Amino acid sequence: MLFVSLFQWCLKGRCVSANELSSTVVVHGSWSNWSEFSPCSRTCGGGVSHRTRKCNNPRPAFGGDDCEGPDIKAGLCHQQPCEQMQLDFMAEQCSQTDLHPLYLLPNTASFYTWIPAIGFGQGEEQCRYMCQSKGEHFLVSRGSQFVDGTRCESDSPPQYGSRATCLRGKCQLFGCDGVLHSGKVMDVCGVCGGGGSSCTLISDSYTGGQAREYTTFLSLPVNATQVHIINRSPLFTHMAVRVGDRYIVSGTSSMALSMTHPSPLEDHHLEYRLHLTPDLLPEMEELLLPGPLTEEINIQVYRKYGKEYGDKTNPNISYQFYLPNINSDLIEIEPKGKWAVFTAPCSVSCGSGVQKHEYVCVHEETNKHLEKHDCETPPPPVPIQTSCQLSPCPPRWDAGLFGPCSASCGGGERVHPVRCVQEHGTNVVEVQDAECPPKTAPNAVEKCNLQHCPARWRVSEPGECSVVCGPGETERVVSCVRPEHGQEVEVDQSFCSLQIRPPDTVPCVVDVCPIGWESKGEQAPILKSGVLTRSRQAPVYVWSPVISQCSKTCGNGTLQVWFSCVDHQTRLGVMDIHCDPTTKPPPQYETCNTSPCPSMWHSKQGVCSVTCGGGVANRVLYCAGERDGEEEEVVEDSECSDFPKPTAVVSCNNHSCPARWRVFSASPCSASCDLGVAQRTVSCVQFVHGRESVVPEESCHAAIKPATTVPCLLRVCTFRWEVKPWSQCSVPCGYGIQSRAVSCMGPSHPEPLSPQFCMHMPKPITIQGCYMGGCGDATPTSDVITAVTPQQQLDHPSPSPTEPITILQATASTIPTTKPRACGQLLLEESGIVDLKDLTGRCTVSIGRPLDEVIYIKMESGSLNCSKKEFVAFFDRLALVKKCEQVAGSELTTRTNVLLVRQNLLTPGNGVVFTYNSQKNIKKSHHQDCDIQLFSPTGVFENPTTANTNHTCRVLINAPPSVKITIQALHIGLMFNSTNSQSTYIMIRDMNVLKTNVFKGQQLFQWHSSGNMAEIEFHGDYLNAKGSFRAEYSFMRLRH
Repeated sequence: MLFVSLFQWCLKGRCVSANELSSTVVVHGSWSNWSEFSPCSRTCGGGVSHRTRKCNNPRPAFGGDDCEGPDIKAGLCHQQPCEQMQLDFMAEQCSQTDLHPLYLLPNTASFYTWIPAIGFGQGEEQCRYMCQSKGEHFLVSRGSQFVDGTRCESDSPPQYGSRATCLRGKCQLFGCDGVLHSGKVMDVCGVCGGGGSSCTLISDSYTGGQAREYTTFLSLPVNATQVHIINRSPLFTHMAVRVGDRYIVSGTSSMALSMTHPSPLEDHHLEYRLHLTPDLLPEMEELLLPGPLTEEINIQVYRKYGKEYGDKTNPNISYQFYLPNINSDLIEIEPKGKWAVFTAPCSVSCGSGVQKHEYVCVHEETNKHLEKHDCETPPPPVPIQTSCQLSPCPPRWDAGLFGPCSASCGGGERVHPVRCVQEHGTNVVEVQDAECPPKTAPNAVEKCNLQHCPARWRVSEPGECSVVCGPGETERVVSCVRPEHGQEVEVDQSFCSLQIRPPDTVPCVVDVCPIGWESKGEQAPILKSGVLTRSRQAPVYVWSPVISQCSKTCGNGTLQVWFSCVDHQTRLGVMDIHCDPTTKPPPQYETCNTSPCPSMWHSKQGVCSVTCGGGVANRVLYCAGERDGEEEEVVEDSECSDFPKPTAVVSCNNHSCPARWRVFSASPCSASCDLGVAQRTVSCVQFVHGRESVVPEESCHAAIKPATTVPCLLRVCTFRWEVKPWSQCSVPCGYGIQSRAVSCMGPSHPEPLSPQFCMHMPKPITIQGCYMGGCGDATPTSDVITAVTPQQQLDHPSPSPTEPITILQATASTIPTTKPRACGQLLLEESGIVDLKDLTGRCTVSIGRPLDEVIYIKMESGSLNCSKKEFVAFFDRLALVKKCEQVAGSELTTRTNVLLVRQNLLTPGNGVVFTYNSQKNIKKSHHQDCDIQLFSPTGVFENPTTANTNHTCRVLINAPPSVKITIQALHIGLMFNSTNSQSTYIMIRDMNVLKTNVFKGQQLFQWHSSGNMAEIEFHGDYLNAKGSFRAEYSFMRLRH
């Protein structure tokens, strides 16, 4: 049976509609019962539990309707959060394949570290165990699929509250209720299936902030939902996100790149997007937090300039989010009480004690304490008290006697031992200090001997010297002090009257002089004692500054100051060894010419149009001056009117591009057919200023220069078959034959040659069957295939493709018997009886069913003479079974969907009778879901495709016995190269002789079988490119 068009089917040589098919042929599908729910696929983080059903009660066949509705129901389970993130769960699965080798080259194992391939794929592709090699950056499917419940990124953004989760290798959407494809979503308040009435919209804008620091302008509270924040002025400002004391977006005084935190797979994630202009300058920042938030989040803004620089430097932030409403509806309910025994705490905190018991009135449901009048009945008698035994007493602190004082006066300290002890009955045992509460520990140290100590003179550090350079004097503070409580306290000077008072001034020398000290004309100071300064007694050498010129005439320049050794009195330079090397200052830089420079044009440049050879770049122009000599100060464009405005487009990347080889035109091929050579021009070129120019060959690497002489092939010089048109059909009605002439032609000979020259390729058929319609009242003819008595194929070798092929026409005279003849037929019914008695000679019958079925055979009767080599044989494409003894009552079940039955009979009256019926294949299947089974006499098929890389796909063709199969390739649409030429091919098996032919490349081919079974197997790129191969096939019965 072959489906040819909508509501029409081929049945026994006629095209019939669905209404004409009998109920025994058309089978409509119906569902089986649901299976039990599977265990949850994960222990936390949201696993999946599912159940399935199958369309096999019964299954649809021969045009029947398929089952309607889903074949799976699933829901999320164990949704409590895990300690690890969803991304970690995927990473753990990828890392489990680190020890599984990858064979990039034949017989060469390579090992990699595998990590999740987030950001490189979405939907089903992501759920097919797609991992990324760490450091190598290529993606490989490391298995059939991720564990059910692994989070994935759907092809389109899911609605709020939905979860994208892997289920059986596909990325499926679960509603907020955890049910597969329920469509349930959260409202803006974060309520599953809610109407949005349980929360309030909060929205506002912000344009403030402090210069050069992060300012918190929004604190998002817990349970906030649908947070959306936009900054439309990110050129001089940017946003940051802080959770607790940790930044998750920006926070380093620079703008962040687009990111999702912690990953796109998490249920509660933050998405930060940075939108750029075509010139790659920041245009807008956007923050999205679906919520509900589980912790407070602070949103901050950083601005480079203060508000005093105009509106262009302000942020332009708008935000909105939703907060739950506060529900204050309370209903007072009259409490109803009951009496309950209340046991007081033990009379001691540790060890043995007693407990008192009393009745109290409590709420019947909540057990909360109520007033006595809330209990309707009086309380029962009060129970007696009972003894209580608590846990051993906890450790406690124990302090010993104090030791001697550390000071005899002015306040000292004394120490006594403090230890942690614990009572065990009457014994006290010392334990570790850590077992006692630290807050109750007694002080081990206390003050002692607080009486005053004798006073003394104290001299402070000298103050500033009286001169800026050279010798001078300095003052110091002299005070009377005495020790008190470990510190010196100033007292009246009368307490120090018995001691000599130190002087208030002392000599000093400033040996590092400031700038300009030489021009101040300092006079030698005279000490209060009247003695001359040291400069008059001995030379004094100082470090004198030497100043360079200012680096700029305006706008805060810098000058360098270094120091040289001079005589302080004469101002003359001396060698550096006369000065103290330890006090020599290092070279210094100071600001000069601080008057502001006039405002000028500034720019921010975009990306260059080329990487070398001279390109152009766009830039944004703005007027700005300088502040503090470093930072820009944006001002109005009118303040730069005194200067010409630069162009918005500038040249860039003007450095030369590297030279390279280029192939120019080639000469004609030296041969008109077969392999020849062609000369081509190869020059060294370089891209300079937008043009490509020829440069000397020395500029290019000679080792990689392309060949100047290359092979060429215009056409193949070979012999070929030339085919003439088909003749008219041999009959005016019914089945006939038609023929055509096939000649062998040479590459340069106009006349036909001997066929031996063309034997390297299959010869096209010269005779084929034809059908001219019904013959009116004539006796109906049977199927071409069933009208001829079959012969054993193995006894009759197949003719060469060059020999004539004839198809016999069946007439009324070919059906002389009253019972149907089974020999040579292909039986497609679900069950039946086959009678092979009295059929002397060899008789072959073929049975075919859908791919997911097997065939059960029961021998009802059988009589065979083994001595005369009479037998019956069964072949199911995988195994051959032969019987001649004890045939009756035996049973057989095939492993595939087809069966070839062959009987060899010499004695009249002998033979076998058997019944057959089809069954669902419940054991190991010998076919794939992408395989195709064909039984019709003619047709066109294409290559089946599959996403599973662990197997190939086949087209299986089964014809009636003694019929051969012809396959003519019509179209090959793949492009072949060095990468796929070896792995992409078509393999055709002749199942009767177990012979295999392999076809590679784009050359169309023709193939003939030697029997009635063929398998076409597809490899490589054919499995991914639908429609890349198309072929026509037909059944041909040959005259012997």
